[in-house]
Amino acid sequence: MKLTAIFLTGMLAASLVFAMAGCKNGDDEQKSEPTAVTTEANGTTTLKIQENAAGFVSSTFEKKTEFPGYTGTGYFDGGTSQKGSIVYTVSAAEAITNAKIAIHYLCTEVSRVRAAIVSVNGTVINADSPLAMTTDVKVKKDNCSSANWKDTVYLENISLKAGSNSIILTGAPDGSYTAAGGTSIKIDSKKNDTDAGNYCYLNYVDYLIVNGKGIDYGTDTTKYVSLSYASENTTAGSVESSVTSSTVAENSDVTFTATANSGWVFDCWSDGSKENPHKVTVTKNTIMFAHFIPTDYTASSDLVGYATITTDSGDGYTISGGAGASSENTITISSYAELVAKKDLLSSDEPKIITISGTISTKDNANPLLSEKYTIGSNSTVYGDTTNQGRLQNIEFIVEGENVIIRNMMFGEVISWDGYTKSGADDALSLNGATHVWVDHCEFQSHLTPQDLDGNEITSSSTGIAGSYYSTDEKWKKDFYDGLLDIKNGSTWITISNCYIHDHYKACLCASGDDGPDKNTTTGATDSDMRVTFYHNYWKNINARMPLFRYGTGHIYSCYFDAGSQSDSASCINVRAGSKLYIEGNNFANFTKTTGDSVTNGTYIIGFFFADTNKAYGNVSGSWTAKNNSTSNGSEGSVSKPPYEYTAPTSYPTFAPTDIGVGILTASDLQ
Repeated sequence: MKLTAIFLTGMLAASLVFAMAGCKNGDDEQKSEPTAVTTEANGTTTLKIQENAAGFVSSTFEKKTEFPGYTGTGYFDGGTSQKGSIVYTVSAAEAITNAKIAIHYLCTEVSRVRAAIVSVNGTVINADSPLAMTTDVKVKKDNCSSANWKDTVYLENISLKAGSNSIILTGAPDGSYTAAGGTSIKIDSKKNDTDAGNYCYLNYVDYLIVNGKGIDYGTDTTKYVSLSYASENTTAGSVESSVTSSTVAENSDVTFTATANSGWVFDCWSDGSKENPHKVTVTKNTIMFAHFIPTDYTASSDLVGYATITTDSGDGYTISGGAGASSENTITISSYAELVAKKDLLSSDEPKIITISGTISTKDNANPLLSEKYTIGSNSTVYGDTTNQGRLQNIEFIVEGENVIIRNMMFGEVISWDGYTKSGADDALSLNGATHVWVDHCEFQSHLTPQDLDGNEITSSSTGIAGSYYSTDEKWKKDFYDGLLDIKNGSTWITISNCYIHDHYKACLCASGDDGPDKNTTTGATDSDMRVTFYHNYWKNINARMPLFRYGTGHIYSCYFDAGSQSDSASCINVRAGSKLYIEGNNFANFTKTTGDSVTNGTYIIGFFFADTNKAYGNVSGSWTAKNNSTSNGSEGSVSKPPYEYTAPTSYPTFAPTDIGVGILTASDLQ
């Protein structure tokens, strides 16, 4: 769920790793340390509060030292880290109403507009006038100096109570503002972030400046946590809270109330509760969504797996996609031009039902091999037309929302590699920080050798644009297409069912990389929270990643894997980086590779393959339980059965399924 203008009472400070930075700049690159406390004759004091010093309480941002010119021991990276907070504390000898606050910061991009929202004692004081954190010159690490670190203007006339006060910095959400000091700014993360949404960035924060009479460093070290709440679908209903602050003291009791609009009914909260109102003791950074469904909606009986629940206790979630969409948002797209024209609707969180009719391709573009990508927002249903099969060629759909259904679609031939100079997209379908997604009866395919969009192999004799893509590098052949289906960046509660996945080198990646699981999203989830079910899918002529699983938890059952033309080199289910898989009732045909890199139990079917010792988690195995499969690969560790209802297979399929992929569902199935 992308947070669109949720009010500042609902900004998320996602749980990022608070790590000490590794590298240090030389003394000649450092600005002389500012005087931490200066006091005028009339008793007015200016505090400059550094990280890990008096007056600093906590930060969810990573501390870094990469850009020279900072003071103290480093700065907090709010420039590349989304939705975080920094907490400080100051004391006042007596209550005052004329304190001032500013921030010493670095911005590296002229086009990057970021701004800070300030809360004092839990109350936002500048919702409509954030502190702008901009620059007029592009800054890189090799040309950065103390001159590039600047002070914002002061927020003035701030009230501090007698005694200790908390001051919390968070990023301003997308929107147009008259910033503190009167400057007009527009914050639009879509300009700079391909996975854009209301991400509420700060910039690089060096220290906080507080000015006021009789102030000093505070003593209140109460831990504050962020609080965000919203309806997944503002068309369907709204949410109210018993508190109005974006940050609350740890262990505060908060009551949420969901109110459904006419034609809709409350289904559940994101923590699984069905109670309404819902009282929660907030012990950590929290985001609370209310999920509504149309009053007359009935979920498809075909849907099973993790997409049907929202907690590890098995609390139910009714995935409804775009059900309840208006007539204006129930459309058919049958050409490239129509796809471009509907880009904003696709990425919105409004309920929508999109039918893709026929093949939509980049084939007629000036550079037909330059791939493109389009974002799918929350509350979306995307169908392939049952009479004129829906297909995307060299076009990636990126699901970044919540409550999404994709059925009867063909995806593939997304070109991602040419020395990384012509890449437009990466994967055929990508779930990027998405939650509650059902992908069913779809087909994913590319080619095992690079081809143009007319099916001609790209070779050294290819001419024109195709020839410019050719490379003699063997890696080029493997990476010309990237993934068919990638599930990453905290995507969770996913079901992939009845799909045909074939003729590709690296098919499916679950979690982004081997550096660690803590990639936060607008939902607050990380890759360790990932929950994915693969059910009744047919994988054929795939060389690797069927899937490659990191960090999270998965269930793979009743699938048919045929190495086919890749029998001598294929690896299948790669259980890596502490992931946990429950694998049952699957047939693994024609896998013969037995030698090479790290492998468990002799054959590259179920195991921990291809370790990367240069990465933090690259040389760490996962664990799995294997039952009733065609292979003798045994279990490694103990993984529990998934918490949702399903019919557990007692044996594996003995032949390739014919009821998978596109062309099986009828129009009535897609209602």
